[in-house]
Amino acid sequence: MMIVGHRGARNEAPENTVEGFVHAQQHGCQYFELDIQLSADHELMVFHDSSLKRTTGQRGKLGSFPYHHLKTLDARLSMPNWPTQCLIPNLQTVVNSAPLTSHWQFEVKSDSRSRLGILIHHLHLFILENNLIKLVTVTSSNRWFLKQMSLLHPDIATGYVAELPFLDPVKTAKSLKCKMLAISLKIASENNIRRANEAGLHVSCWTVNDLERMRELNEMGVGSIITDIPSLAIQTFSKPTA
Repeated sequence: MMIVGHRGARNEAPENTVEGFVHAQQHGCQYFELDIQLSADHELMVFHDSSLKRTTGQRGKLGSFPYHHLKTLDARLSMPNWPTQCLIPNLQTVVNSAPLTSHWQFEVKSDSRSRLGILIHHLHLFILENNLIKLVTVTSSNRWFLKQMSLLHPDIATGYVAELPFLDPVKTAKSLKCKMLAISLKIASENNIRRANEAGLHVSCWTVNDLERMRELNEMGVGSIITDIPSLAIQTFSKPTA
């Protein structure tokens, strides 16, 4: 089972910042999940919320500001005791900061269809230019985006992010031609995990911070877990069992 750093290492360092990815990689993390949105001038930015408020203190939506402004904002407000400034990064800066990464999950956040169409084009070029075809799965909860990504760029693996039980997560992922099912811990039942494995999907479960739950998911056949505490999880699971 792979240990995937959630937004870098969300409970160990400021989320979705270069400092967080560097910290996790220095502690052995080789698999990461991060969030991608477009700036006003269509730069691929690594940021989770639509609003800047929670992590920077600034009002307004990330998509309303250009890159030259966003890259000056300190994004460590959710972890104020972190000793150094952590600026909002673009995707290139993050990927460059963690060169030992074996696999990335690029989660694309929902947006208007016109902006998602632009994002698809920019992200495809980014993946090609950085030789990441075999090292990345592009995930989203937005089914329209996943359909378009698969239609326009079938060479790039995709994953369906499933959080709610209303849609059959396995059936939905297969209908979207996904290779991965990124399933919320809330609906990660033994039945869903078994069916996903039988369908040939890689099952990645989020967000798992309890070590005993990680062990249970491993026994149920989960391929990777996305955690806010990758350093502790790696240290725990690298220890030989009695």
